[in-house]
Amino acid sequence: MQDLALTWSGRALDVSRIEAELGKLRYMAAGEPASGQGFALRTSLLNMVVYAEHEEGGLMASRVIEELASYHPSRALVVIANAAAGESLIGAQLAAHCHISRSEEQTVCCEEVTLRVDGPAALHLHSVIVPLLVPDLPVYTWWTEQLPADTHLFRELMETSDHVIVDSDKFDDELGGMLGLARLAEAVPRCTLGDLNWDRLEVWRDLLQQQRKVTEMRHHLAFVESVEIRHAGNDDTNKPGRAILFLAWLARSLGWDLASVSSHGPQRFTLRADEDRKVSAYVHAVDLPTAEPGALAAVKISCRSDTARALLSISRTGDPNHLIVRTEHLGMANEEGYRLEPAGISALLMLELNASPHDAEYNEMLRAAGPLMKAARA
Repeated sequence: MQDLALTWSGRALDVSRIEAELGKLRYMAAGEPASGQGFALRTSLLNMVVYAEHEEGGLMASRVIEELASYHPSRALVVIANAAAGESLIGAQLAAHCHISRSEEQTVCCEEVTLRVDGPAALHLHSVIVPLLVPDLPVYTWWTEQLPADTHLFRELMETSDHVIVDSDKFDDELGGMLGLARLAEAVPRCTLGDLNWDRLEVWRDLLQQQRKVTEMRHHLAFVESVEIRHAGNDDTNKPGRAILFLAWLARSLGWDLASVSSHGPQRFTLRADEDRKVSAYVHAVDLPTAEPGALAAVKISCRSDTARALLSISRTGDPNHLIVRTEHLGMANEEGYRLEPAGISALLMLELNASPHDAEYNEMLRAAGPLMKAARA
């Protein structure tokens, strides 16, 4: 596979000029293809809009888009917004990320438009973005920044998009930011939300789901007595977002009533499993130098029925990329090791793009986790 990157830049926004220049880039990329057509195909399965407020964020997004181009070809619009500038000004830079198709008969290109939007125009991006979208394709928006206090622009982008992706790990106030997302999800129900922080939990969720398929553990998990979730952090870097999300997901999976959460401080909760049974949950930070703040360190689930006790735990070892799943029941213990592949931004974003833009799982998680997040912030 051969990769090419061709660029053009200009001042002011002229949609027809941009489309024409993109066409020229595809001609340039074609060279002398075996088919003799002399033109590179534009292959777009989706529109990808990226919002960044600094050049570094835009460059990072551009690298990720190029990495994903073979898997999710798109018309990508990278918007670098500087609302603090006094004068409204829009500049454009175009790139075509091209490769030879597997049949080696056609050069295929994915297009990237980088827009630098200064001044008041940066607060009203709808009119800038919409004319450049490829019609009849889903619109994914990747918001790379904090969730702003004034959510007007974020909501405007939601109304333009089918799916908006954030990374709540970047929020100064993770739980407050996710509560804000929950309110926005209610306000703009046609747009689904995704969160790279939620995607970082995929392996942990999968491992627990595997245990639910084991007959013995499926029985015991109907009688959970307590849950302990540890996450990497300390007094200066206490980021409980992933741990709270995992607890909310666990509660929903096992049918516990999140609406009736009671709090005994920001780390201890009581959830109702049924009319006669409650579950104690403890979420706390532990020193784990081998993992980034907020990463799960261990999940321990203790079960007790009238006839037996059982324990299920998933925990990191000294190797940050190795997990141990341990089960104990009927006097027997079993351990299995699993490799935890580090998930970079590209891999996490791939999970979001692989899913349907109408997948509302995270919207539902935000709604369900609301009482837990409010209790944890109290």
